[in-house]
Amino acid sequence: MNTIDIKDEQEISNLLSRFFLAFDERDWNAMISTLADRIFVDYASSGREPPTNMSGAAFVDRRRSAVDTLAKMHSFSNLLLSWDGQSVRGRCNYLILRFANTPSQEGDDFYHSCGSYVFGFAKSGEGWQINAITQQALRSWGNSRLHGSRSV
Repeated sequence: MNTIDIKDEQEISNLLSRFFLAFDERDWNAMISTLADRIFVDYASSGREPPTNMSGAAFVDRRRSAVDTLAKMHSFSNLLLSWDGQSVRGRCNYLILRFANTPSQEGDDFYHSCGSYVFGFAKSGEGWQINAITQQALRSWGNSRLHGSRSV
C-alpha cells in the first residue's frame, strides 16, 4: 500500500463533508459537484438499491426525487484512506439522524441509521471526486415509514 499525501487526505475529507452536507441541505448542485461522471452505487445492505453503475447526475436525481421532508444530519467518522498507486479507497463510519418536521407525542418522529461506507475516489482536473459508494448498514431504529425503507 502506498502513502497518501496529507494534502490529498484533507481534500478527500473535505469532499466527503461537502457530499454529506449536500444531503442535509438538499443542495443538489453541490452534490453533483462531488461526484464523477460515472459512479458505482451499492445500497443493497439497507434494502434500498441493488448494486449498479450510473451517472452522477442520475444518482442526484434519485435523491432529489425522494419524497421526504425529513430534517437530516449526516455525520461521518474514522475515515481511513488507502491508495494502491492508481486509485484511492476510503472507509468511514456514518450516523444519519432523520427527524419529522412536526414533533410527535408518540415518539415516532425519527428514523436513524448507522453503519459504514466504502468510497472510491478519482482525481480529475477539477480535483477529487467520488466514483463509488457502498453503504454497509449496521442498524436503523425508529419509524421506518418516515424514510420508506426497511429496518436493518
